[in-house]
Amino acid sequence: MTSDQGSRCPLCGGVKAPGMTTYTVDLGSGVIVIRDVPAMVCERCGEEWIGADTARTLEGLVEAARRSKRQVEVVAFEAAVTAA
Repeated sequence: MTSDQGSRCPLCGGVKAPGMTTYTVDLGSGVIVIRDVPAMVCERCGEEWIGADTARTLEGLVEAARRSKRQVEVVAFEAAVTAA
C-alpha cells in the first residue's frame, strides 16, 4: 500500500493517501460486508484503491463467507484476518 502513497488519482488528479474503505460482495445466497479495509483513498474525489495483498486477503474472507452460507455477514477486516 505504501507504494501508492502520495501518488496522484488518475480520475481527478487529487492526492491518494492511506485510508479505510468498506468492501461489499453480493454472493447471490447472501451478502458479506467487510469494514475498515486498508486502502488508498483520493483526498479530492474519494475514489479508493485496494492493494494486491489486501485483495488476496479479501478473496479468502469472501470464499469463507460463501462456504458458511450465511444470509448476511458483517466483519471488521482486522478482526477477520486475526480470526482466520
